[in-house]
Parts: sequence; structure tokens; C-alpha cells
Amino acid sequence: MVKAVKGTFIECDPAAREVLLRLNSEEKFIIEDLDTTHLFINSTHLQRIQNALDELMDSNTYTAASQ
Repeated sequence: MVKAVKGTFIECDPAAREVLLRLNSEEKFIIEDLDTTHLFINSTHLQRIQNALDELMDSNTYTAASQ
């Protein structure tokens, strides 16, 4: 019997994929790890994942000091 699962297909770079895999170890949301740039995730976690990636990007952003 075929089992259908509702989810979201994500395309990302390998670095973002590693971050998502680390987040997934805390709370399981990855349905299928397809390859190095594609993941299939549970749609209910999409907003939380976007927020976590945004926070990480903001914390790793360098701003030059004005003189």
C-alpha cells in the first residue's frame, strides 16, 4: 500500500543543510534527506526552521565599523 506524506520540498546549499540536520537532531522534522542540496520536511515546522536560519544568518553577519 502506498503511503502519502504531506511536506515541503526544500532546496538549500550544503552548509544550510548541515544546520538543518543539526536542528533535526533536537526535533525531528526531516521526512527524507534526498541529496546534498534537497530535503523533504514536515510543513508544520517550516516557519520555525525559517526563523532559526534567519537568526543564524543575522548572528554571522559582519558589519564594518564606521570611522
